[in-house]
Amino acid sequence: MRIIVILIILLNYTSTLNADETHKLGENIFYNKQACVNCHILNAADGGQNQLTKDHVVNIVTNGYGVMPAYKNILTKEEIEAVAIYVNKEGKNWQNKLSSFVQ
Repeated sequence: MRIIVILIILLNYTSTLNADETHKLGENIFYNKQACVNCHILNAADGGQNQLTKDHVVNIVTNGYGVMPAYKNILTKEEIEAVAIYVNKEGKNWQNKLSSFVQ
């Protein structure tokens, strides 16, 4: 019984570390590696009305949308997933300077 409890704790701890690492990777891509922040800003200006799901962000980042280029040949699938998770989590207060292109 103790072994099962220890395994459950370790599995939860490991997945939390992976989630944290993924979030940090997404943040780094957003602010540094691809500088998404140059066109997109995360703030509270929209009152938290963001409706972008993670899958929606993955699709936009992968294939592009409007004037935004596709990143499928620039970022790995893991990086696209990470930035989508970051935007979905942190972007609950998304305000896009180019709002007519990403809705």
